[in-house]
Amino acid sequence: MNKLSNVLTAALAISSATAFAPSSQCTHKSTVLSAEPSTRRSILATAATALTTASVLLSSNSQPAFAEVSKGDSLPEGAAQFKRLVSLKADLPSVIKRVTEGGADDSPMPIDKKEWDALSDFMRKIYKSGEDMKAFLKGGAIYDPEKKKKAEADYKLLQKIAQAGDVPISKEDAAGLAGILRKADAVLEDFFELLRDIPDEI
Repeated sequence: MNKLSNVLTAALAISSATAFAPSSQCTHKSTVLSAEPSTRRSILATAATALTTASVLLSSNSQPAFAEVSKGDSLPEGAAQFKRLVSLKADLPSVIKRVTEGGADDSPMPIDKKEWDALSDFMRKIYKSGEDMKAFLKGGAIYDPEKKKKAEADYKLLQKIAQAGDVPISKEDAAGLAGILRKADAVLEDFFELLRDIPDEI
């Protein structure tokens, strides 16, 4: 667990350092994304990349690489859960944007049946992320009792929010679903803030 805590600390440190570094050349603007300073979404994506890299290095130092491949598990205990949580947090803004725009009365691209089914799957993914948060905490990611208690409340709340998403999806209520997705995003934001205080000496 000491090694995992160091990996997490390194991942968060790398993401903070690289997210606010001067951007590389940008010669044009996209219709969706512009050449703006990195947002929290890009910070989390960078954290995921940093975590994966650090985890691979950690695994290679502890045992032969072929052993990891044969087991089908290239990440240390707890790192896989963290990576999935980072990925979910990075995906949420674009999903919220699509639901909001697609649910508008004058939307040129309304949400169709196939997308509603995909959104139902996405809510199940959010629910499973609560299990990832729970497993991650059991691994000793947070030692401060008060912060651990808050983090435990977060994963329970996230699962309740995910279950609540079934109602607007069944009614194809885009506005209602967008509100629920924003709540899920806020819970994940709080969870990651709690993780930022992992001490270096652990």
